[in-house]
Amino acid sequence: MVSFFRRSIWAGLPLAALLSGVGAAAASAAPPAATPMVSQVDDATVAALPGDRPAALNLASDMGALPAASALPEIRLELQRPPALQAALDHLVDEQQDATSPEYHHWLTPAELRAYGPAQADINQVTAWLTRQGLTVNSVSRSGMEIDFGGSAAAVGNAFHTEMHAVNLRGEAHVSNISAPMVPAALLPVVAGVTLNDFFPKPMVQRVTPSLTASTPYGKYYAVTPGDFATIYNVNPLFNGSASPNGMPITGAGVTVALLEQTQILPADVATFRTTFGLSGYAGTLTQVNPGGCKPPGFNGAEGEAALDAEWAGATAPGATLLEAECKAVPPLYFGVETALQNLVEGGTTATVFSISYGGDEGQGGYAFEAGWVNLVEEAAAEGIAVFVSTGDSGVSTSEGGIASDGLFVNGLSDTHYNTAVGGTDFLDTALGEASKYWKTKNSATGESALSYIPEMPWNNSCASKVVALLEETTPAAFCAADPTFGQAGVGGSGSQSDFFTKPKWQLTTIPGMPDDSRRDQPDVSLFAANGLFAHFYLLCMSDKKEGGAPCDYSKTKDLFGNAAGGTSFASPAFAGIAALLQQTDMIEGIKTPQSGNLAPLLYKLAAAQYADKLGVDSCNSLLGNQVSSGCTFYNVTYSNNAEPCVKGTVDCIGGGAGAGILYNKALTPKSAYPAQTGYSLAAGLGTVNVTNLVISGVQSSERGYWRQ
Repeated sequence: MVSFFRRSIWAGLPLAALLSGVGAAAASAAPPAATPMVSQVDDATVAALPGDRPAALNLASDMGALPAASALPEIRLELQRPPALQAALDHLVDEQQDATSPEYHHWLTPAELRAYGPAQADINQVTAWLTRQGLTVNSVSRSGMEIDFGGSAAAVGNAFHTEMHAVNLRGEAHVSNISAPMVPAALLPVVAGVTLNDFFPKPMVQRVTPSLTASTPYGKYYAVTPGDFATIYNVNPLFNGSASPNGMPITGAGVTVALLEQTQILPADVATFRTTFGLSGYAGTLTQVNPGGCKPPGFNGAEGEAALDAEWAGATAPGATLLEAECKAVPPLYFGVETALQNLVEGGTTATVFSISYGGDEGQGGYAFEAGWVNLVEEAAAEGIAVFVSTGDSGVSTSEGGIASDGLFVNGLSDTHYNTAVGGTDFLDTALGEASKYWKTKNSATGESALSYIPEMPWNNSCASKVVALLEETTPAAFCAADPTFGQAGVGGSGSQSDFFTKPKWQLTTIPGMPDDSRRDQPDVSLFAANGLFAHFYLLCMSDKKEGGAPCDYSKTKDLFGNAAGGTSFASPAFAGIAALLQQTDMIEGIKTPQSGNLAPLLYKLAAAQYADKLGVDSCNSLLGNQVSSGCTFYNVTYSNNAEPCVKGTVDCIGGGAGAGILYNKALTPKSAYPAQTGYSLAAGLGTVNVTNLVISGVQSSERGYWRQ
């Protein structure tokens, strides 16, 4: 199945045109030869790239044209494969996950990817056109799928028949083209688009703020430390070797995990985190690299995100080798995380697991940005790399930390066919008044106090949360109409349906609750991600005061809350660490190339086996808490929702009365967006996991697809 959307969706064609008539190529040992698609280029005969007028402009204020001489030194122009080659690569990636196929786990090398790229003659036509426009071609990517070029604002505007402007979006300064760019019509078969804006995804971390803690009705907090996580999600039998095939501790040793960033971090912070929470005895290491020789980013406001990524990937895989892959976001039009991804995938890397904790609305940056991102993640999957991406922290809305006014949300980085989308939950114990059942009264020397698995709900800090409304003795609709600003509107685990991506093969499943919607649904799986409304959050260490950090002295309340946060930012690197545990187990079992590629197909296979068994449904309901079955692979999160309040009368908003309405999806039943439920849900995916059972059940050599009773 062709995995990424086509430009027609941006030209106003109905979604059905995108979702129908898509087939796979016949399997072949080698890709067909790339046939040139461009002949003679007439620079005067141009055609628009309508998808590259970013959707974010609909909400932005125009601040006027950039000065003509303004430097735009690095811009990405995305190319596309000939249809036969794209179909061949799509089919190969599917076959790599099919245990009955001769292509099963036969991974491509970066050099082999070039055979699936455009003809060199077509690339030459595009670079020649750019040069004729007075622009500088900096480089062509190794796969042949992207051209990096630059020039002045005037030259870029003239070349693409648009204007480059300064704009303001929600109080932030941005740069963007104000109309759809144009290219010679003869180049349309090979040019996918050009990114002429900086509406880039953002770090997903959500700090615990004083206003939030002040409004929390619980006098005691239960911060989640690495030791707590290991108890709650049953990682300890792997760490101590009791669940290992040969008794060897499973800690991620021998596996390299890359965290993709656009800032540097202080290594001392990671060392302090590991020492404080009992991880320094493991052999895992951290190295900061600038892949492909990219520009070092220095320290910036994303430092907290990058620090926690390394700390929490190392918390779940303390023996793994961690690569903090850091590339500068070259202003104004270059997204550093994308540079890191491209340089790792196309330049070669020892990492077999990636984690990415950035996100934003899939349409806000335009077609070219999405097309380029999807291509890179597919290339990673084809090389055997497991990519994990956080789904976001805005519930189902596009509004970040506010009442939604622009409809349902899905993170454009996490909804490809080639990554695992990781959502977020919160714990239910404090809302149920049962904290004493699940937490010791004192912490151990390394900070842990959790006693067992804890019942979970979708993370949702808003008035639209079923649990929040119940505690107020009302309904979400009534509560949002009366008090729409309760808690943190627009803060919670994200999940919804893609507007642009078709349903991947591995989501065509009989798992209960899976929407019959023909769309890519997310999240795939979840882990705890909350930031404090119900008295639970994660701890990190980021001491750089220049970037909002605090000393990592957790004995002092001020410093503890300075290093307290939540977000699917934590869930993604934590799940990447879990993937490293699985890959190490494969090596113990004798798998010489333990790369898994995209882990999502395996997760859905295991979930289908568990949820097809009545006992696997009834005994694995998260509401059972410490009475849940020890045989579960997935803990099924079935209570509450990830809905968000919305401005009355806006898109996807229903109700409201005198206050806010609630976002809903009229195409689904029930229409509220979205309830947790048996099996799969758009609030929590397949659920959270018993890590030991997931790792043992998921070992490649056994191909076991059962839940352990």
